[in-house]
Amino acid sequence: MNAEPEDGAPAGHDLRLTQQNAEELYEQAPCGYCSCLPDGTLVKLNQTLLDWLGYTREELVARQGLQQLLTMGGALHFELHGMPLLLLQGYVRELSYELRRKNGTTQAVLLNATLLRDTDGSPLVARLTMFDITARRQYELELLQAKQLADSQREQLAQANAALLENNKLLTRTNADLDTFIYTASHDLRAPITNIDGLLTLLHRQLPPEVRQATAIAHILGLMKTSVDRFMGTIHQLTDIIRLQKSQAPHAETIDLAALLDDICLDLTPQLRAAAVQLTVEVSQCPEVAFAPKHLRSILYNLVSNSIKYRHPDRPPAVVVRCRRHGTTTILEVEDNGLGMSAAQQGKLFGLFQRLHYHVQGSGVGLYMVKRIVENAGGTITVQSQPNVGATFTVALPAQAVSSEEPALQPLE
Repeated sequence: MNAEPEDGAPAGHDLRLTQQNAEELYEQAPCGYCSCLPDGTLVKLNQTLLDWLGYTREELVARQGLQQLLTMGGALHFELHGMPLLLLQGYVRELSYELRRKNGTTQAVLLNATLLRDTDGSPLVARLTMFDITARRQYELELLQAKQLADSQREQLAQANAALLENNKLLTRTNADLDTFIYTASHDLRAPITNIDGLLTLLHRQLPPEVRQATAIAHILGLMKTSVDRFMGTIHQLTDIIRLQKSQAPHAETIDLAALLDDICLDLTPQLRAAAVQLTVEVSQCPEVAFAPKHLRSILYNLVSNSIKYRHPDRPPAVVVRCRRHGTTTILEVEDNGLGMSAAQQGKLFGLFQRLHYHVQGSGVGLYMVKRIVENAGGTITVQSQPNVGATFTVALPAQAVSSEEPALQPLE
């Protein structure tokens, strides 16, 4: 005999179906949920999102940032558009991204986010909802393919169709390499962001002192200045990458290595003094190096500055720069006693936008550029490291790999 319905529920309905646990609803929701800190560090994910990605909770929480789950272009868009907009208005809606699964495949999602703030107004945590739009993307692709087929069949518009097909091919290549497209677009943003920086400086000067010093105003101005500076820094770095990708091997010159390192240390003097770094230079075995001066400076500057940034908090930082010959190959080494890296971290080290330590500001571009410079010259760069012991970066530059011709750079202005 059936039990009598409770609370006016229709007969035959099991009320247990309405009493699901809130945590179960979160974990098994038909959409992906996650929470992250303002810098992107993941602090919570539901099981649906973990199933999409193929990761375990332990592999992601407090170990990776949201940007690392996105494709390169998506990570750049989130850094330059999504996060600034979220900090400004407290929410973002319907941002289309591609998630990178653990197995290397991707999944199209639509992202919504809400920002929670602390009692003093500072950003606390972002809550994100992601919806699977794979079917919609497939439908859009089928529509595009159908349009291309229809266009190709219109013989009376052959000339116009040829131009249309060329444009479609260009769009297809652009979509396949979204990162290159965004890098080029970012160059066009340099002038507007420079104008914004100037206007922000002017606003700061025009505000009365009592207004500038108000806690809320000072906090907002600081956030705006930080975002603009970060935006400008990223644009400059991406411009360097574009130039590097379009250039040939630059003219090699004989460089006084000790003098070059003195010049680098002069630029890094504030950091060296603030951290009380013990810097040792051992270049007597190869006092002169044949290489492009600007590129060699970029290699050493990035490696030395990283050794300072990622120093260990429990011991005085020590950095050693060495140079030696091995046949015709020049071997440069930069060794430190800093935080070090695990084997898994070393595997990600030279990827674009890869950051292993989020307590230090950075964009994850420097080591990517160093690797490109070294490999474009026919050399190699490797790292040996242990967590909490330190790291040694080794750059091998073969003399015969350096061209004597001037670079053929495309103008970006």
